[in-house]
Amino acid sequence: MDSLYQQFLNPASEFSPMPFWFWNDQLDKETLRSQIEDFQQKGVEGFVLHPRIGIPKDTEYLSTEFMEYVKFAVKEAHQRNMHVILYDEAMYPSGAANGKVVQKNRKYASRGLYAQVINDLDQPVSLSLEEDDRIVAIYLAEKQDDKTYIPEQISCLYPLNAQIIEVSDNTVFITKEVIDQYFQVKQRDKENYECIVLIEKYTYGTIRGIHADQDDGQSEAPRSADLLNPEAVNTFIGLTHESYKEAVGDYFGNTIFAMFTDEPDITGRNARKGGIAWTNQFERFLYQKGLHIEDLPGLFFSVGEKTDRLRKLYEKALNKRMLETYYVPISEWCEKNHLYLTGHPAKSDDIGLLHPFTIPGQDVVWRWVAPEDEKGLAGQHATAGKCGADAARHFNRRRNLNEYLGVCGKDNGWNLSASDMKWYTDWLAVRGVNLFCPHAFYYSVEGRERSHERPPDVGPNNVWWQYYHYFSTYIKRVSWLMTDSVNQADIAVLAQDSHLPWKMAKYFHQNQIEFNYLHESLFSMDKVTINGDQLSIGKQIYHAFVIDNMDLADFHPKVEQIIQQFAANGGKVYLVTGNDEKKINNATCLSPEEETEMNEHFLPYRYFEITESASDLRITKLKKSGKQFYFMTNEGETSCQRKVKLKEPFPVEEWNPWTGTRRRLTKNDQGEYLLELSSRESRIWYTEAGINSENQQEELIKVAELDLNVQPSAENDYWNKNSLSDWSELEDLCHFSGSLDYQFNFNYQGPELDEVVIDLGEVYEIAEVIWSEESNVKMWAPYRVTISGEKVQKGENSFIVRITNNSANKMDKQLLPSGLIGPVRLFGYQKKMKRNGQ
Repeated sequence: MDSLYQQFLNPASEFSPMPFWFWNDQLDKETLRSQIEDFQQKGVEGFVLHPRIGIPKDTEYLSTEFMEYVKFAVKEAHQRNMHVILYDEAMYPSGAANGKVVQKNRKYASRGLYAQVINDLDQPVSLSLEEDDRIVAIYLAEKQDDKTYIPEQISCLYPLNAQIIEVSDNTVFITKEVIDQYFQVKQRDKENYECIVLIEKYTYGTIRGIHADQDDGQSEAPRSADLLNPEAVNTFIGLTHESYKEAVGDYFGNTIFAMFTDEPDITGRNARKGGIAWTNQFERFLYQKGLHIEDLPGLFFSVGEKTDRLRKLYEKALNKRMLETYYVPISEWCEKNHLYLTGHPAKSDDIGLLHPFTIPGQDVVWRWVAPEDEKGLAGQHATAGKCGADAARHFNRRRNLNEYLGVCGKDNGWNLSASDMKWYTDWLAVRGVNLFCPHAFYYSVEGRERSHERPPDVGPNNVWWQYYHYFSTYIKRVSWLMTDSVNQADIAVLAQDSHLPWKMAKYFHQNQIEFNYLHESLFSMDKVTINGDQLSIGKQIYHAFVIDNMDLADFHPKVEQIIQQFAANGGKVYLVTGNDEKKINNATCLSPEEETEMNEHFLPYRYFEITESASDLRITKLKKSGKQFYFMTNEGETSCQRKVKLKEPFPVEEWNPWTGTRRRLTKNDQGEYLLELSSRESRIWYTEAGINSENQQEELIKVAELDLNVQPSAENDYWNKNSLSDWSELEDLCHFSGSLDYQFNFNYQGPELDEVVIDLGEVYEIAEVIWSEESNVKMWAPYRVTISGEKVQKGENSFIVRITNNSANKMDKQLLPSGLIGPVRLFGYQKKMKRNGQ
C-alpha cells in the first residue's frame, strides 16, 4: 500500500498536464526560456507547442527563423527533462500547412459536391462551370412536394448517357430535344419535374492562420486542403512533419513524444454554402458501399424512407476514406519516426476515427459541456469524455487525451473560475481521461486580438496562476490513477462509429452504474469475442449489453451476429426503446419511461448499496497494480453525504487527490461506510482483501465559537475598510482582478483545542488562509479551512486571509462579485473516540 501511495502522492512527470502553449506574438528566446521555467515551477512539466494567430509575418510558419524558436524551446525542455507535443498546423483545422499545400498545387484545395436545381424545362438547360468543376451527374426527377422527390422517378441522364451533354467554353448544355424526348416516354408531366445537376467544385474553405489577415473571413485566410486526396495529404506531411523532423528529429521518441492533429475539416471553415465533403471520383467509393448513382440526390434532398440510410452510408464511406487518406498515413509516419499520434477529430463522438491514434483524444470546448443545465449529461457533447477514454480501453492504448477549457468561461469570455476548472477536470477524470491538455497558456495577451482569441488564458496570465501547482499536482495524481488501470464496468453500450447515444448514459451516470461504449468497428474488426455469457475485448469483460434506441440494420452484420450468440449463451441484452420491437432473441425490452423496471434490471450492476439516490455522484471502479480503487466525484452544486455498503475487498483508506492526505476508513455496525463529498470534491478509496476496518472513529465536540471582524490595514495590497463588502460595488476595485489580504485578530481564552475550523462564509473566488506561516487554500465552496488546534494560543491570535477574484473583472470589464463577503467565524473542537453505530 505504501509504495502505491507514494506513487500517487508524487507522480512521475509523464502525468503532468500538457497545455496548449499559444505562440501568438513576436517570439523571443529569453521569454520562451522564462515561460518554460515558470511552467515547471508550477508543476507543469510539458507543453503542446501551438503556433497561434499573432505571430508576425516576418516569422513565417515553418521558415528557418520559426524553426530556430522551435529548436530552442525543445532543447530547453529537454535540458529540464520536460515533455513536448508538436502541433501539426498553423493554426487550425489541421491539414493545410497554413495554406502551403494549396500553394504547391491549386488542385489540392478542398472539394465539395453541390446540387443545382433547374425547374424551367421548357428551355434548353445550360449552366456555367468554374475552373476545375466536374459534372458528377445530371437527373430529371419528379417532385412529390416542395421538399421531396419520388425515388422511383429519379432518372440519371448523365453519366449513363454521356452524349446528351455538350460542353463549350466552360458551359454545359442539354438541348431542348433531349428534354422533350424524355417526357414523350410514359407520358410524363413536365410540370412535376426538375433537373438536378450535381457538380464537384472547390469549396473555397479556409483555416484560421497565424499571421495578420489570416483569420476567418479575412483576405489572406489560408486555403484548406483536400484531405480525401492522398497526394494532398502526402504534401501536407512533407511540408509539416518532415520539416519538424529535420529541425528537431533528434528529440523524437524522448523529449518529443507525440504529434497533435486538430479536428481536420474536409471542406474547410467558411466553405461555400450548400455543399457536402467530396473529392475527385468519390462517387466510386459510395458505390462500393452499396449506393447507386440514382441515390446521390438523396444526399441533398428527401427521397422518401431511404433518405436516412443513404446519408448514413455516405457518412461511413466518408469516414473510411478519411481514415485511409489522412489519419492512417499520418499515424504510420508518426510510428516510423518514434512518435505517438494524438489530437482529435472534428466531432465529439467520432469514436471510429480514433483507431489510428496511439493516444486517442477529444476536446471539451465552448462550454458545450458545463456544470449547469445538465450539459455534462445530455446531448452529443456530453459523450466526449468517454469517447477518447473508451477508444483507448478497447484499442489497448495506454493514454487518452482531452483538450479542455477552451472558451469554457461563462459568456465565452474570461469568466472561468478555478472552481469550474476543477469541475471540468473531475468530469473528464472519472470518465477515464488520463492526459489533460488545458486550452491554453498564452505567450502574450497584448491587445484584445490576443487576449480575447478563444479565451481565457488558463495559465500564467490568469489571476489563479500563483496557485496553479495545486491543479498540476491534482492532474498528475488522477492521471496516475487512470493510467495502467482497468475500469470494472460490467455493461457495454452499443455505439456507432460516428454517434454515441447519451440517454442511457445519463441514467447510468446518475445511478452510479459504470459502463463503456462499444462501437461498431470493434465488431467488424473482430476485436469483440464471446466467452460463454461474457463479451471480451482487450482487458475488458462485459456481462450485459445495452442497445439504446438504435436500429441494428444501420450496423455491420457482425454486430447482430455476435449479440445474438451472446444472448443465446445467457448474456444479458437490453433493448431500451420506445417500442416493443424485439430484434434479438432472449433480449429484454425496456422503456426508458419505466424507471422502476429500469432500476430492477440495472441497479444490481451498481458497485454498492446506497441509502438514497445521489444523482450528482459519479464513480469508477479500477484495478491497478493488483489492487482495487474507487474514484468518486461530485458533479453537483451541493454536498453529498451518503451511507454506502460495499462488497469484499473492502476499502480501508481514503485518499484525497487534491490535498494528498490519507485517512483510515471505518464502517458502522451495519457494515456501512460514510461517504462525504462537497461540491467539486473527489476521493479515492483504496481496498485491501481480507482486512476489516476497525469499528471506531473520532468524534469532534464543538467547544468554542467566535465571530471574527476584519482589521483594516493601510499597507499595500491589504483591505483597508472596517467592514467586508463586494469589490465590484466599490469604484476603485470594481474592475480589479488580483489579490487582497485581510487581517484578522482575536483574543482567545477558552479550553485547549484539537482542531479549528475557519468558516469564511461567502467568498469570490479563491481564499488562502495564512496562519503562522502555514497556508491553506480553498478554491470553491464551502470555504472552510481546518487547522490544528495547537495554532490557537491563549490570548492574542492573528491570521491573514488572501482573496483572489476572477480575471473577467479586468479582462472583460465585468462586475462579477469579488472579495471576502463573510461572515467569518471560527469554531474550536476537541476530539473524543467513539464506536461506529453509537
